[in-house]
Amino acid sequence: MLKTAVIGLGWWGQTHIRATHEKSETVRITTVVDLDSDLANKTADEFGLKTAPSYEAVLADPDIDAVILVTPHSLHADQIVACASAGKHIFTEKPFALNKADAERAVVAAEAAGIMIGLGHNQRYGAPQTVIKAMIDAGELGEIMHLEGNTSHDTLSNVQSWRMDIEEAPGGGLWHMGSHHLDLFQHYIGPITEVYAQAVDVIIPRDTASALLTFECGATAYIGNVMVTRDNRMGNVFGSKGWAKMISPTTVQVAMRGGDPKNMEVDPVDPVRTNVEGFAAAIAGTEPYRFTNAQMIHDVAALDAIKLSLKSGKREAVAR
Repeated sequence: MLKTAVIGLGWWGQTHIRATHEKSETVRITTVVDLDSDLANKTADEFGLKTAPSYEAVLADPDIDAVILVTPHSLHADQIVACASAGKHIFTEKPFALNKADAERAVVAAEAAGIMIGLGHNQRYGAPQTVIKAMIDAGELGEIMHLEGNTSHDTLSNVQSWRMDIEEAPGGGLWHMGSHHLDLFQHYIGPITEVYAQAVDVIIPRDTASALLTFECGATAYIGNVMVTRDNRMGNVFGSKGWAKMISPTTVQVAMRGGDPKNMEVDPVDPVRTNVEGFAAAIAGTEPYRFTNAQMIHDVAALDAIKLSLKSGKREAVAR
């Protein structure tokens, strides 16, 4: 059983606790930390957990195996380095870091310490996405030519926190939600080589953003996000033999050339929990994690290129 502490108890920190606490056979949340001590005490009382006075206290606790970071993006790299120094495994929310240099620095520290890094791009562990990935790998869709992803909702539209800081999320929703498809599509078909991005302020800063991606394999993709609209999630993959799309968390629709679309039902999972459990399994050596450290760095490099494109108004190369 992997004993963990959750650092940061805002909206998504609470989501981690609700997804995993007393629901996992391999991960146990024991401790919580937040700068708001009242919130930390309230959360601990609600779930029967312990509190710690600081991140440093968690790192010094020999009973904690791993840390789940749900903190501002700008803090991730330094917190990962500190975790590595303490010999704790670390699961960090996305984005992994705010620039490629920080991402590389964090990975170097983790690898030198021999600790495992987990990353909160949970779509790699979604049930429909897992089915589509298997179809791609098996060649069932043929050569992949184009992908489309949109994750839009208004959850953050009224949030007054660091999440709305332009320094923490230069591309608005592309950092918060669109980055899921950036990572997922890399998982599907490999590295991204070039991006073109745009973001506009309609109601709140950078509430509407999108990017066009070009991949090393030659495929293209669109990712988009609107932060002030009703919930919408789209994930489409187009291949030379047919296409597959996510219809719901339990349904994949597939159409082959010359045939009619057919729905495939899949068993539902909570990808927040299954991602953390995959992280725990990798630490235990029972199964490989669905991320490599190099892919985590590449995600950040692609976001770097998107940030540059937003400023230049031009297509920008992704640093390798």
